[in-house]
Amino acid sequence: MPRSKAWSRMGRSGFTLVELLVVIAIIGILVGLLLPAVQSAREAARRMQCTNNLKQQGLAVHMHHDTFKYFPPGGYNPWDAVGSWATKILPYIEQQSLANLNTTKNVDILRYRGGPTVFFCPSRRGSVATVSQGGRYLMDYASATPANTPNSWDQFWFGDVWGMTWVPNQYRGVIVRGGMDANGVWNGGKTKMANITDGTSNTMVIGEKQLHPKRYESGDWHDDAGWADGWDPDVVRYTGFQPNQDELYDNQGGWEGYRFGSAHSIGMNILLADGSVRFMAFNIDLTIFNRLGMRDDGGVIPDEY
Repeated sequence: MPRSKAWSRMGRSGFTLVELLVVIAIIGILVGLLLPAVQSAREAARRMQCTNNLKQQGLAVHMHHDTFKYFPPGGYNPWDAVGSWATKILPYIEQQSLANLNTTKNVDILRYRGGPTVFFCPSRRGSVATVSQGGRYLMDYASATPANTPNSWDQFWFGDVWGMTWVPNQYRGVIVRGGMDANGVWNGGKTKMANITDGTSNTMVIGEKQLHPKRYESGDWHDDAGWADGWDPDVVRYTGFQPNQDELYDNQGGWEGYRFGSAHSIGMNILLADGSVRFMAFNIDLTIFNRLGMRDDGGVIPDEY
């Protein structure tokens, strides 16, 4: 019996194997084109959140200065009870209840009580994921302290890691080594707005720090005491060395743990003393970068860097 035209059309309503493969190939191409765009959009959103984190920190730093007439101090030594600049700005980032826990003026209790979300870059980790190193909450940002000259060492410790012999104006950043102990005795320096003679728009206060990408949740020797640490690479980094991306951690010529950097691909966010936040490329001239860390060197900072 001869087939009707209607039967023939019905019999050919499905895809052939070739047509199916073509459709799959087209879908694969579209996914390949869309995926980088989606990833780029997500990274842009994370970078924006990172920028907002630094803006909140900058506002808090200024509020501390308005209240006490000096910028928050950086603490004495690693693991000290005085704490970091981050513990001093808690009341100004809506963390008064966390600050109230420090009733004995010993910040050890704060290390285990959660880190404010503004201390964590979403491109790297979140506050919940950073419980590590014995239950301490870690930190993604650090204040800036400069070298006397690029690639010189040691003006981070000035030869004194665990003690502190204070020399006036020895530390030339905005947040400097020092603070008040539990007995109300001040040791170290205090930086006031008037001490930033290079101009607040030319001086870096805080930036993202470089971390090993495989140790975000396990911590590291410079990422173990957490956001409540004293003067230590956990919360302070050095502008005397080139900043780098996290992925280059083991391939940069040493000084890991003292560098600034980020999980972002081409640069990092920095907070300036005027409260503004800029995105700075990793390939910035090191002399310019170190000058950004100094409040009073008199060096020229170009408009674009």
